[in-house]
Amino acid sequence: MRARNDMPLVEETLASLAGQTVPWRLLAFDNGSSDGTREALAAKASIMRDVPTGEYVPGRILNEAAKLSESDIVVYLNSDCTPQNERWLEELVAPFENPKVAASFGRQVPRPGCKPLFAMDTENTYGDGNRQKTWRHCFSMASSAIRRSVWQEMPFSETLGYSEDIDWSWRVKEAGHVIEYAPLSIVAHSHNYSLRAFYKRQYGEGKAEAAIFEWDGWQRSVLRYSLLPYGRQVGRDIGYCLTHGHLGSVFYSPALRLAQMLGRRAGFRAGIQGGTTQ
Repeated sequence: MRARNDMPLVEETLASLAGQTVPWRLLAFDNGSSDGTREALAAKASIMRDVPTGEYVPGRILNEAAKLSESDIVVYLNSDCTPQNERWLEELVAPFENPKVAASFGRQVPRPGCKPLFAMDTENTYGDGNRQKTWRHCFSMASSAIRRSVWQEMPFSETLGYSEDIDWSWRVKEAGHVIEYAPLSIVAHSHNYSLRAFYKRQYGEGKAEAAIFEWDGWQRSVLRYSLLPYGRQVGRDIGYCLTHGHLGSVFYSPALRLAQMLGRRAGFRAGIQGGTTQ
């Protein structure tokens, strides 16, 4: 479990873990919390590790967690991802009965108070999993499990600042392993980003995306990579908001998706031109 200043959500997450039907052991990594998060984790964790502020590298922490684990299946759960029932863990590890499965990831649902467009994005990304089948690749480390033997062959990248989970699971899939979505393993997890924060996140993901996948001229073009997705997303937003009565968000959508498009495009260009995502 990775955490940074997640009170009181971390307490909700730990309370939900206590009732799971599958036994577990907690390895916790706290990144300089000052709100009581570290103390809450330390009270439940078998192993507690402190990550000083400014020294957090996602892949490095994921690798260290796998090294410290003693189980064949390593489960990753962000401290702000709260399991929604006692079968969260059981459902998440069930796919590993198939020896070809290298990783699984669970469903995320928006928390109460999540703004409409971010709630829509969460449901579209996860849901019953049907939309994922049309995408190039989908995975999230926030609520996931991996087979330790596969990780030993292919550790997480320690140079990526974003999307280390996409990078790892894509490499695993390309090597012939299976990634499974577990829609009945459900956590509450969402964020209400400001435009600035949303731009920053999209920049990081675009920069990482440039390194993870291969791109031909059409795929990296402004039209294909930026303008067409922008138009489709705004159209989808408007339809969703009108259907669900979120009229105020109709007018917010163009600004939000512009921040998304510009951030992702800028990050993607930096990744393509610089050849690094550090």
